[in-house]
Amino acid sequence: MSANNVNLKLLQTFLLAAEHGSFRRAAEESNRSPSAVSMQIRDLEEQVGVSLFVRTPQSANLTPSGEMLYEQVRSAMADVQTGLDRLSDVAAQRRSHVSIGCAPTLAATRLGNILATFKLRYPRSVIDLKETPPMAALTFLQEQEVELYVGPEVPNMTEFHFEPILRDRFAVCVPTEFDEGADGFSLADIASFPLILLDRQTAARALLDRIGGDVKLNIQYEVKYAYTAMTLAAAGLGVAVVPFIAVPMLPATSFRVVPLLDDGAERAVGIITARGYVHHNYSEQLMELIRTELRRDANDAC
Repeated sequence: MSANNVNLKLLQTFLLAAEHGSFRRAAEESNRSPSAVSMQIRDLEEQVGVSLFVRTPQSANLTPSGEMLYEQVRSAMADVQTGLDRLSDVAAQRRSHVSIGCAPTLAATRLGNILATFKLRYPRSVIDLKETPPMAALTFLQEQEVELYVGPEVPNMTEFHFEPILRDRFAVCVPTEFDEGADGFSLADIASFPLILLDRQTAARALLDRIGGDVKLNIQYEVKYAYTAMTLAAAGLGVAVVPFIAVPMLPATSFRVVPLLDDGAERAVGIITARGYVHHNYSEQLMELIRTELRRDANDAC
């Protein structure tokens, strides 16, 4: 057998014998018989092609070749142990930390209560949060900067797993001065109103543009965040169209919230994870709490 194929167990036995200067002591340390240790050392010597020990009835002393091998193996084993210790530290930290990403619409309205409940249940847990749009989240997931992402489904997720939790319709936030009392509006119904929409870099706006078709909209403001759109609507600057999940759970006093009635004016919201990623206990428990709370919110809204 080539020296390139030396068994790691032979090297471990060699280290014990070299450190103790005795096959008998090496046998005691490894719970084997002295003859088994002697046989393993002989196998190692045959594989490397040199004698490693000078044997006497009382001891086993390293030859010059044995000294050279000992220094190399001891250094290599120390490096391996250092690597294993570092992995243990990473694993210990990972068991107590959960790194998550969340869409801004959810972070502003739903995530606070979820994380507060989780912290009460698991006081030793540490949550690292990144508030980010869905497309950027895929990069974070791929690079393992976050373990899971809570937000809407996005295109091109072949490398990711999407678990839908609820269907999120679009909401129309109608200030009093534009309110005609209807239970809902289509885009055509509100086309002439001054509109406040999310900008074209958002997944929500892309969906609105698709369902709007040829309807010419009177867009007055385009903003990045749903919270900003609702703030402008609250100031009476126009009618805002935002995902329902972005609407605060407490009722607004400055505008009325009704559904957008166009076909297809909804999207799936859930949890996105990288395929093959192995979750630990805290992240599994957090995902289960997210499922429970978002489904409860969806049922309460019905």
